[in-house]
Amino acid sequence: MYDETCVFCREIIRNGKAAFVYEDEYVLAFMDNAPIEEGHVLVIPREHYENIFDIDKEIYIKIQLTVKKIAIAIKNALKCDGINIGQNNGRVANQVVMHYHTHIIPRYYRKRINWEREVVDMADLEIIAEKIRSALKEVKI
Repeated sequence: MYDETCVFCREIIRNGKAAFVYEDEYVLAFMDNAPIEEGHVLVIPREHYENIFDIDKEIYIKIQLTVKKIAIAIKNALKCDGINIGQNNGRVANQVVMHYHTHIIPRYYRKRINWEREVVDMADLEIIAEKIRSALKEVKI
């Protein structure tokens, strides 16, 4: 299923406008273009599901396994102290893009999150994506 009104379906899945970290037949992972922290990755299904309430069970499991692999790769590549994994469901829960997605955000001791998000240059995102892709090759789960 594809939704032309969805920015992830249109710009990421169809047009490939992202710094990709991982992709397979069912799942895509890419750098958030307005990251909360350097290394902020989004993991989405290729098919359009709005949120956790309508996502296919098998796709959900594939996404969660991908989230685990990428979280390990981020920790290894960026030497962060921890990882936040988050997922919002519905506008009242602060879901901005109505396409199921999971945030993976590296965290560091003594560094507060800056919630004032700014769009980052694609070339800079690609540098971080390459580090994560390289580390992902070593992850076995």
